Amino acid sequence: MRRPTRPPKIEGALLLRIVRNAVRTGQYALKPHARQRCRERDLPASFVAWALETGRHVPSRDRYETRHGAWNYCIEGPSPDGAALRVIVTFQDWMMVVTVVRLGKED
Repeated sequence: MRRPTRPPKIEGALLLRIVRNAVRTGQYALKPHARQRCRERDLPASFVAWALETGRHVPSRDRYETRHGAWNYCIEGPSPDGAALRVIVTFQDWMMVVTVVRLGKED
């Protein structure tokens, strides 16, 4: 049986353009896991959006998820209160936030 081919990875400025456009147009959603992590870490959804709009792509933390057949991309950026956040996103029909981590804190 032939193995499905991996979709190409979105790189650099194009990834950030797609992410920021999704945030500006509201065409993204938080997966249940991300919503749970936001509650546990006292992070409003607006903080996640801010980090995605102002953050930077960290390609070394990107991972291909064979289970879902999609790339997970890492964006790190500040929240409005200055906390450093790591936000993992993937793309299905539209952008999905997989999880959110407050950096520098034990979670």
